[in-house]
Amino acid sequence: MRRIRQAAVSVLSLICMLPVLSGCWDRTEINDLAFILTSALDLEPGGKIRYTVLVPLPGQMGGATGGGGGTGGDKSYYVDSEVGNTFPEVQEKLQRRMSRRMFLAHRRTILIGEDLARQGISNFFDHTPRSPESRMTTYLIITKGKAYELLQSNPRFERFPSETIRELAKTRAVIDMDMKDFGLALSAPGSDASAAYMSIRKSQKSEKPSEEVEIIGYALFRDYKMVGTVSGISAQGLGWLKARPVMATAMIEMEGGPKLTMRIIDLRNRIRVKIVNGKLRFVMNVEAKAKLQDSAPPVDMMLTSNVRKAEKALSDYIEKAMRSTLKDMEKLGVDAAQLGAYIWRAYPKLWEDRYLPQWPQALGKAEFDIRVNSRIVETGLINKNVLTE
Repeated sequence: MRRIRQAAVSVLSLICMLPVLSGCWDRTEINDLAFILTSALDLEPGGKIRYTVLVPLPGQMGGATGGGGGTGGDKSYYVDSEVGNTFPEVQEKLQRRMSRRMFLAHRRTILIGEDLARQGISNFFDHTPRSPESRMTTYLIITKGKAYELLQSNPRFERFPSETIRELAKTRAVIDMDMKDFGLALSAPGSDASAAYMSIRKSQKSEKPSEEVEIIGYALFRDYKMVGTVSGISAQGLGWLKARPVMATAMIEMEGGPKLTMRIIDLRNRIRVKIVNGKLRFVMNVEAKAKLQDSAPPVDMMLTSNVRKAEKALSDYIEKAMRSTLKDMEKLGVDAAQLGAYIWRAYPKLWEDRYLPQWPQALGKAEFDIRVNSRIVETGLINKNVLTE
């Protein structure tokens, strides 16, 4: 009788608990989501915004064929776009014709067209971080021309153009910068932001030409507006001025005429700021390591004298690249290398009173003592041409 009473009490307790159990009322099924791999933002006539998204097609994701990279078959993604006055408005317009909810947590790159970047992207940083699905580790890319054109490219190596863009943005040959780094550069004292600058280039001498995405340099910002770009040797110098270990290929000429191709595999830059006789001076101690990739005409690298000449030529190249970047920054009126932050940390009172009101214009009056020590740590499997007796 006692057991029956206990069982009845247990059943009655369960019945009483049922009304307060919530269950899975807010569940989200994966079949209800549209995964946005990348977004593109462009400026349209009248100041309106074009918002473009790249979305994979679940029905065509199986197997190894049918990629968007031109490997044959239908594309496994589609691109859609809408125009509006604000970011929420254009997202809402796109959502109205999507059977699945747009999901942004898998977005790894955001592209911004050059016209919009030059007008200013402060509204972008107001809207995007408000969503918990938007990650600050997303790469921010500035595009030459319209941003949506990069999503319409057909790179061969990857299934999605967004994958190509992401892989290029995170390679060691490019300064590693995401939205968080960009935002910190804009808000930190004595610094301006920079972002990877990409465009489309058609493949050459191909039976079926493709449109490949390439990095052509960096876009430089003053406050929230893009003011210019750097490319070539100046783009390499920017990474080294920012004390980032960016890998780069250097074409140098030794004393006496031989031309060498070097791969800079590691570079460390220790930056100190001094006030000498009332004048601002930056002392940069650079340590670089490189690999020899090619020599024309061949150079015997078993001779210590040739190694020293090659290292001296490489040091001169690195210093030239850094000074080229400094010249471009002075011309554009930006401090993309964030050198002002060194003054702010070393001399906070002097920074507030003297340099902050006239920064970065005062950067052009500063002295730069650049000391580069380069070492060739590898010549490959040979020290001299295999055909040399």
